[in-house]
Amino acid sequence: MAHPVLWRGKTFFYPIGNTPAVCLTQDLCPTEKADILLLGCGDPRHIFYTVYTNSTGLQASRKLDFTCCDLESAVIARNVILFTLLADEGAMQKVSQIWNIFFHFYLDKASHDLLISQCRKLIQLSSDLDSWNNGPYGHFLRMCTGDTLVELRRLWRLYVKTTTCTPSETKAFKSAYAADVEASKVKSAFVYTSSRAAGPLSIYALQIANDHYNIYWDTGTCSAVPKRPSEVSYPNATLAYSMAGDKFAVHYGTDPLSCFHLAEAFAPAIGSARNPDQVTLKDVVSVCKTQFSRWCTSVSKILRSQGSSSPSPFIIRYFVGDALSLCQALNYSHTAKSTSTPYTVAPWETACIAFDPEAYGSGTQSPAPTMFNVIDTSNLLDHIGVLNILAVTFPILQRTPSATLYTEGLSGNSPEDTLPRQLCGDIATTGLLLGLIPVSFVSQFTNRSNMHELLLQATTEDGDQNHERLAWKLLGCAEKLLTDLDCTIDIAPEQLAGAFFKIYLNMFSNENVEQKLAIVKQSLDSIASSGIMSGIIHYHRRSFVEILGVVKRRVITDWDSTMNMLQDKIQNDRTLMTGMNFYQDLCCQLHLLGVFDVDWLSLQKVQEVHRVERPFVFRDWKTLPQTVCVVLCIPRARIQPLFPALDQAGTPVLQCDVRGAVTLNTFSCINTVFGTVKINGKGDRKTAAIEEDTTRRYGTSPLVVWFWVPSIVLMNEHRLSIGLSVLSTPATCMPLVMRLGFDLSLFRADMGDEQLVHILRQRPNAVPESPEEKRIQIGGRSMKTPGPVTIFVTLDKECKKPLSFTTRMDIIEPDMKASLTSGATPTVDQVSMHSIAIVLGDKSLQSHFLLPIDAKKAKLRIARKSLYIEVILPLKLALGETGADMFPVIPKGGDLALWNMHRVNLDQCMPFSIANRKALDWVNAHVALMLSDRERCIPHGLMTGSTLLDVKYTIHSMFGHASGTASGKPPLCYALQEGQKIFAMLYITDLRLDVGTHSIVADAWVMPSSPSFAKVKAFNKVSGHVLSDSNMKQLGMGVEERKAWVHLLVAATERCRTWEHKTNCEYRVQGAIPLTFDPEESPICSCGAGVGAEAFVKKYPMLRPLAPHVTRAAISPLFALSYMEKVGGPEAAVTTKTPPTPASAVAVPHVCAACGKEGSGSGSLLICSRCKVVRYCSADCQRDDWKGHKKRCVAP
Repeated sequence: MAHPVLWRGKTFFYPIGNTPAVCLTQDLCPTEKADILLLGCGDPRHIFYTVYTNSTGLQASRKLDFTCCDLESAVIARNVILFTLLADEGAMQKVSQIWNIFFHFYLDKASHDLLISQCRKLIQLSSDLDSWNNGPYGHFLRMCTGDTLVELRRLWRLYVKTTTCTPSETKAFKSAYAADVEASKVKSAFVYTSSRAAGPLSIYALQIANDHYNIYWDTGTCSAVPKRPSEVSYPNATLAYSMAGDKFAVHYGTDPLSCFHLAEAFAPAIGSARNPDQVTLKDVVSVCKTQFSRWCTSVSKILRSQGSSSPSPFIIRYFVGDALSLCQALNYSHTAKSTSTPYTVAPWETACIAFDPEAYGSGTQSPAPTMFNVIDTSNLLDHIGVLNILAVTFPILQRTPSATLYTEGLSGNSPEDTLPRQLCGDIATTGLLLGLIPVSFVSQFTNRSNMHELLLQATTEDGDQNHERLAWKLLGCAEKLLTDLDCTIDIAPEQLAGAFFKIYLNMFSNENVEQKLAIVKQSLDSIASSGIMSGIIHYHRRSFVEILGVVKRRVITDWDSTMNMLQDKIQNDRTLMTGMNFYQDLCCQLHLLGVFDVDWLSLQKVQEVHRVERPFVFRDWKTLPQTVCVVLCIPRARIQPLFPALDQAGTPVLQCDVRGAVTLNTFSCINTVFGTVKINGKGDRKTAAIEEDTTRRYGTSPLVVWFWVPSIVLMNEHRLSIGLSVLSTPATCMPLVMRLGFDLSLFRADMGDEQLVHILRQRPNAVPESPEEKRIQIGGRSMKTPGPVTIFVTLDKECKKPLSFTTRMDIIEPDMKASLTSGATPTVDQVSMHSIAIVLGDKSLQSHFLLPIDAKKAKLRIARKSLYIEVILPLKLALGETGADMFPVIPKGGDLALWNMHRVNLDQCMPFSIANRKALDWVNAHVALMLSDRERCIPHGLMTGSTLLDVKYTIHSMFGHASGTASGKPPLCYALQEGQKIFAMLYITDLRLDVGTHSIVADAWVMPSSPSFAKVKAFNKVSGHVLSDSNMKQLGMGVEERKAWVHLLVAATERCRTWEHKTNCEYRVQGAIPLTFDPEESPICSCGAGVGAEAFVKKYPMLRPLAPHVTRAAISPLFALSYMEKVGGPEAAVTTKTPPTPASAVAVPHVCAACGKEGSGSGSLLICSRCKVVRYCSADCQRDDWKGHKKRCVAP
């Protein structure tokens, strides 16, 4: 296991999600087959919403294949019930009952009878995999393993069993169920968790969220009525059984409203004059039920439309078990072409993952995917650590520019520090080593908003959690011309060893005593937000070795030198107090995973020590392997009395040790299970078979622990003991030290006690093979070999951050050879944010890089005789330093992929009314938070010095005017212009909610400038409407911003398209995206011109002649990154101010910085006497704005 073993004390059941549904295909090409892996899948809301968003338009033909994993089998048992109900005849007539079954604690008789009837049906169909696969649901609902089906069937039988109890048993069951429900409810005065589901309108949902939470937990029903009807009296059996035992253990924060898009309830609907603060709980519940019904209709329709004989375009595969194990097993199956894997199903279990041969076997006609273009990890980041996730998901992520990994997590009071802390190092360095990077980190913006989280944090007393969802992609795939997404990088051994060591220190910072003492000196709030007191440890030495293994396959270096230097650093380290206690564990894992063998662990050295020492423990061993498996059996009578203390200690980490008179070696990568051990053979032929106790901690069997150790460790001393203990952390030490002593020891046995300790060549329940033969995971693959172009990475002196890339470009083209040998000086041009061109004469040679680089600061080393040029390029990662090409659109086969803008189905995005300005205060507050606190301090005239910030101001102005909050009546069109030249016209027909990303989107139609006679003729017909001052809003900009808008318009039309690119598409014919930067030519292809323009004509009938020439586009706010810099701080002025208007190309904006009032001439506004930039309409406005303006007012 890549994660430490945690004691399973008090656990909660999460049957219902706590975040709104998202579309899982939003980053894929419209018709691209979706192979989606859901880790920690939870309830099926994301599948529902994804099917719904793919039910219309171009993406309706997309094939969807979901592989879903959850450690909690009860979650999956419920999901299967839901999907099978929707596949049955007459499903839509039962939606209200299905709603009850899935969300309510208590059921009416009709809903209860439907649930039990469905469970009986599922039991009949699930006797084995064959019967399930050949049943009515097997063509779309598959089980990854036979063990999964067995576990689900066990739960369905338990649900049915509740109806066959005696009257006294039924009474006891209902009484215990009701007591557990009452005990689980939060007694806090105010619970507003579900308000987050309203996104930008969450501030209006606080009271309603609290009201619904109380009603839900008081009545057990999702309702606006605070009293449960008498006929709703049946406990929901699907909530009565889970990993927590045979009891109601639903998490106290559960609220069905959290799953839905509450913004649709609070945003003013078209034709409605209602303000958001007038929305009632009844309205909100009604909207949630409507959304659920829409999703169910889409799912039921696709299930009912597909036959069982042909391959299904919609498949869901379920696996009950550990997410990290599944990823490793999928990778093993993919590389070894085997359905049997060496990875255990889950912690506290012995069975290994064995995939269904019918789906994963090599001879299968339609094999199940083992590589994925979408991997969603839910909130596992908070539970198993982001480095563990990256290490196991990178190998199974498809090598395409659209392939995406999603992570979600909660950060504390300082979200801008969270990601580097989670990554145990610099974001860019980790990305280079592991091959995955947050898309928004490179882009410096995101379309997904979590600004409402920041507002909640600022406006509520206990707002210490900030939800962040990140999209990760393969490093370098933002570059259009980079073909090798596993591009070779080279790092000097000493720098790579330094980088590894920094990661090592951060991964195990809990062992740093000085750091702990420093934290103790902080305030209690700081300690709580740091997570130190929680005692949650995500990494052990194997986790670190897994990281090294991924890097070994990616990087070119002298690996042995790197590892030897790393070993020296670790051995000489004095910052981690117990670091050397785990050194043997580290070396053991390096060997087992085939990453590196230290000298003393060589087979020759081990055999030599064995021959000389002849230790008693190996007296019957003919040959000795480098590592052996130690099995420790702990009698139930010795461990059972400690359960209460362990349960009260949070999530204690278990570890083993080998202790001698003068030595102590701790091993953190252990395996545990309750069961009995049967031993066969002796000496090096001894084997162990464990029979698991299915009742686990509630049974009577011993606790069995096993772990790998270097065999030489057992020969260092003659009298050794084996122990099990709890890792000491502030959270575990305080409650346990009085009971267990300072070493937190749970049990210890002499190594010579053959009743309790066994030394084996293989792990228990293993086939007869040595662990070295299983090293296909890492050791069986060669290191990365140099490719045609290798990028050399230089880190800073501390080996924390990357400074520059160096590449050698061989000159092969004859004319360039001649130029170089004749003494010509090459120049370096920036082609894109990831690529450069070396120019010699009229010829050029391009090179592509994994992260943004700065060609202006390039250094050249020229070898004229050897005919090569070495280019040294500093990285361009500083905030605000973005190029114009920050919205890449990448060719992918015959399609186009987007790098940093998700796709939207505009027709499924709810439009909201702008008729009532009082109902739209939230719009400007939302859009204003595009700017970070740093950006707000930059004076904004025509240009700010940051192209991205200039684009943000233009978008800010566009939304302000389109919503009417800036100038009353929205203009008819927006003229994007550089100087006096208009290069594009935008017509906004609607403002819509983009609920999946908690944002809004402008439903726009773009008409780029063009000398086309037809377009000119059409525009002349409507110019009287368009060109009037009140109907056209001029948005002026500089050269770089215009170039950025050219890229943005291409991405904006691509992200919402409902049409296919034609075979003669200009992008394909000209081989260029955008087509041009000429302000008088169109940068976008003509494939979508006029498609769907009926909506445009309906909104603007007077502009009908333009309909054949406009292309639909989706314009969204570009939000600052709260994980990189402060957003929404006290220096951010007032976020509800009216947005500024971008200036024309010849003047700073004539607009009041306080109220947004526009001036009609140069003398109509007062100008700040100090900075000579900001203007005001009155002295009162200047006084009102001074508190915020003085922080960024700088004299010229």
